[in-house]
Amino acid sequence: MVYKNLTQFCETLLNNNDTAAMIRSFKNVKVLIFSSLLWMSWPIKAADLSNAVTLVNIPLMERPSDHRLYADELLNLALTLSAEKFGPFKIVQHKYQTVVGRQLLELEKGEWLSVAVSMPLPAWLEKADVVHFPIMKGLASYRMFFAHQAQQNKLADINSLTDLRSQVIGQGRGWSTAKILEDNGFSVMYGSTYETLFPMLEADRFQLLMRGVYEIEAEHKVYRQTMPELSIADNIAVYTYLPSYFFVSKKQPALTERLMFGLKKASDSGQFDKLFQRYFNRALSMMQTKQRKIFYLNNTNINAADFAEDNPYLLDYIRKLEAQKPRLELARRITG
Repeated sequence: MVYKNLTQFCETLLNNNDTAAMIRSFKNVKVLIFSSLLWMSWPIKAADLSNAVTLVNIPLMERPSDHRLYADELLNLALTLSAEKFGPFKIVQHKYQTVVGRQLLELEKGEWLSVAVSMPLPAWLEKADVVHFPIMKGLASYRMFFAHQAQQNKLADINSLTDLRSQVIGQGRGWSTAKILEDNGFSVMYGSTYETLFPMLEADRFQLLMRGVYEIEAEHKVYRQTMPELSIADNIAVYTYLPSYFFVSKKQPALTERLMFGLKKASDSGQFDKLFQRYFNRALSMMQTKQRKIFYLNNTNINAADFAEDNPYLLDYIRKLEAQKPRLELARRITG
């Protein structure tokens, strides 16, 4: 099928309840012609275009997910809304998939990558410029767990952080959440890639796999087809303030300013909220409609001032959880 524009493509995926078909649609799509966003399959250096055009090189991420589609659409929106002030732009997608760690190296070089999305880590904050606007509204702060069905009875007995720390948690290398877990006293088992984590969980290499509330349901639909014993631990969750930002190559400082301007304009106009709701309405419902034991972890990757700076753009429920931190921290000292 040929898609005429980005909106048609994204809406087709979001409305498709057959996850396998959704993944096939990624593999089968041949042409995407965007009305205001040009994707190209090879990288171009900034020097190859006129200085009047802002060139924005972005990474290719082949694994389909709502939050990646959302970030690409939000990036385009911010650039479009800032065009009157900063001029025309061209978005170019890299030909080959790059893992998170490689993206930072490419940002540092500034040749084939202009901007990428990441949660803050010391290396990212040092080697790239952060656009200090929480593009996920803090939604990533609410973490849930995959577990083997046979573990569910044991998980029902988790009542404290000490209990939770008795479980080995699977994570990918370079993930900001892995550092948070280790800094908070958890045992972490690493997988070489995201895809290897699920068979490792099935083989009991670790007991829990932590994912974002916006990721876990779609991933469950995919992996339970081959892992019928894969389940979601529905009685426990973790809260740690975990913002997602656009990170920009230091060789394109004007792009950092432009994106901040465009994102604020999107927020002021209501377009940011509208786009967010379109992608994450289901995740918002999951986060708020079931009683879970919520355990607070300190995010050792960020400063306390970051929440205050991000606060105007955050979800009300995330503000509520953050306000409970003193009480949750007290509970941790008493029971953990």
